[in-house]
Formats: sequence, structure tokens, C-alpha cells
Amino acid sequence: MIERLRPHPHRGDVIAAGAVPLALSAVIIELRMAQWSLGPRFVVVALVGGLVLTMGWLAPLQFDGPRSYHTVLLVAGLLTLLPALVLLAEILGSGRRPGSGAVAWILAAEAVLAATVALRANSAVCTLLAALAAVVAVEAFVAWAWGPESLGTFRALLLVLTVPLIAGAVRLRDSRRRHAVSLVNAAGLLALVLGASFLLGTLVAATIQAPAGGRLPSAAGAAVGWELYLLAIGFGLVAYAGADREPGPAYLGTAVLIVFAALAGVPAINRGALVGWPLFLFALGAVGLIVGLRPRRPLPPEPASGIAPTVSLDPKDTE
Repeated sequence: MIERLRPHPHRGDVIAAGAVPLALSAVIIELRMAQWSLGPRFVVVALVGGLVLTMGWLAPLQFDGPRSYHTVLLVAGLLTLLPALVLLAEILGSGRRPGSGAVAWILAAEAVLAATVALRANSAVCTLLAALAAVVAVEAFVAWAWGPESLGTFRALLLVLTVPLIAGAVRLRDSRRRHAVSLVNAAGLLALVLGASFLLGTLVAATIQAPAGGRLPSAAGAAVGWELYLLAIGFGLVAYAGADREPGPAYLGTAVLIVFAALAGVPAINRGALVGWPLFLFALGAVGLIVGLRPRRPLPPEPASGIAPTVSLDPKDTE
């Protein structure tokens, strides 16, 4: 039975093409068939997710990393097992919508499973899923254990959790390059979520709280420290993409810089002043251009063409 579930590489694309709609059907069944009890829905979703992930687990590695069909099987199986874990939490008594505590262990289990699959199949995509699931698990655990009432705690956690991601990327850069890039992408996604939380709060304040033509509340927007952090992460992602020629960090870095520009450019918060980020960034860019375009010293002349004469090092030849 195990050998029959092992995908043959020549039929891997066909198997992956069938696994995706199968996994999607399981998710739709869980969402639509609310009249079913929790048990049957859990069995259907868990069986489908387990079947797809088992085929991905058994798929042979022909190269350093998984082939495309192999990655599709792994990702489809992991994502399908996530609603199965939610149903399991409901069966164990967490309620129709699991609370923060249940979300913490659900995402922790998903992170452990994704990390295990990433190690076995050398899958960078599974490393990215494991990192993101672990971040959400930590955020949910903090919400369950301490119940913070403001977004400041969750934003600070996003900043703190970025540190181990960057440290892991530095450590794996030479030995496991693709996994290091996935950790960098995870750090970029955290920064993007952080900036989006400030931007969404600003848009809500502009729509609901601010009077017509008036200034936004002081709580809207982001503090200078957060803006500086977003700027540093955005520049760092773009620089990393340029140094290692990786497109993913470049896209995320551009998105983070766009969010920073939106936050720093809101006139109702920044009073339409030129002092601050506009002048700082203008001066920073001008210095970079001046340094790069400064007059160059002429290069030394090229050595004379031709083959140098052969000189013998034997003392007898010099007598």
C-alpha cells in the first residue's frame, strides 16, 4: 500500500493536478456542510489532507530539492490539514470558533509538521509555512496568556520574532540558501503586516474619526521609531535581493517601502511639512549619488602585451 501511494516522477504532474482539486473539495466540504456533525467533517478533511501529505512525504527526491509536483503535494497537504486541526480543536471542546489558546496549539502543530516536512524534502516553501505558522502561534499564545488590549504588544512581538528569522537566514545562507531566502521572506511579510496595521488604522481614523478637513487623531499613523524600522527593513530586503539575486525579497522590500511612503506622506498627520523624512531621504539619496558620480581617477596603463622573456634561475646559466 505504501509503494502504491509513492508518486512516480513521470506521473508526478498528473498526480499533483489531481491533488489540488481534491484538497480544495475537502476545504469546501468543511465550509459548506455545516449540517454535518464535527466528526464526519473532521474525518473527510483529515483523510484527504493526510493522503495528499503522505504522497508528498513518500515522493522521491531526485535533486537537491523537491520538484514542482512534490512541492504542490506538500503544500496542499499541509494547508488541508490546517482546517482538520481546527475541527479537532472543536471536537475537543474549544467551541465553534477556537479561541486564542486553541489557535496557539493548532498553529504550533502546523509549524512542527511543516518544519519536519521541510527537513525531509529540503523544501524551502515548507520552511516559509513553518516560520509563518510559528509566528501566529506565538502571537495567539500571548493573546491567550496575557490578553493585551492594544495592538502595541502584537506589533512589538512581530519585531521581536523578526530577529530569530534574520539570524536563521544568516546562519543558513551558505549551507541552505533556499531556506535562508524563505526566512528572509518571512521577515519581510512580518514587516509588511506591521506596516499594514498602522496604515489600516490611519485609513479607519481618516474615514470615521477625523472631522472633514481636520487633522487625524494623534494615535493614527506610526511613531518615528516604527517608520524607521520599516524603512530599514525595506532597504535591507532590497539590498539582500540585489546581493543574492533573489526576486522574492525585492518584491517584499518594495511593498514595505510603499507602505512606509504612505505612512510618512499622510499630510493630515505630518502637517504637510517638508522637514523630517522628505529632507532626510532627499539628503541620503543626494549623498549616494554624489559619492557614486564623483570624478574617477584614471586607471593605470595596461601592461605591455606579449610574452615576457624566460629568465633562468640556475646559477650556472648566469656565469
